[in-house]
Amino acid sequence: MSKGVGDHDVTRLIEAWRGGDDGAREQLIDRVYVNVRAIAAQSLRRMPNATLSATDLAHEALIRMLGASADWENRKHFFHVAAQATRQVLVDAARRRLSDKRGGGAERIVLDDVLGLSSGDSDAELLRIDDALRDLASADVRRARMIELVYFGGLSRAEVAETLSVSEGTVDRDLRLARAWLKAALEA
Repeated sequence: MSKGVGDHDVTRLIEAWRGGDDGAREQLIDRVYVNVRAIAAQSLRRMPNATLSATDLAHEALIRMLGASADWENRKHFFHVAAQATRQVLVDAARRRLSDKRGGGAERIVLDDVLGLSSGDSDAELLRIDDALRDLASADVRRARMIELVYFGGLSRAEVAETLSVSEGTVDRDLRLARAWLKAALEA
């Protein structure tokens, strides 16, 4: 999240774009592309059989982000939206693969590192995880965001703490509880 892109610069460019400066949009994209691609690469490292490249995933996430309402508050909010867009691109790709009647077996997606599951997970499992994250968000938004920021955003616990304005100890506790909640939801 912090690879050379200053908080002030990104926040300033977001504010300028929101104020009608179309040139600020291009500058914003130039400044954050490396970070969005790093988010995509981090997500794909946990999915060795994914069919998207980090570049494709970053481009699709940026297109979705820019096509939606650009009502970002600041740099932290921007990268949270990037993590959400990355998650949605991956989920949509899994849905497409599952709906393809000629595809044979579904590709394997490994989420063991994040959720502590006992074996690699398929596209169907990614969709179950997405549904479980939605359920968790309805019960505890902050914990759902933590999982999203760590897994789909590739943020460290220090970056999650900064983004959500909580201590690293809170991140550790909430992530343990969120992972346990998700594991129980997926086993149910």
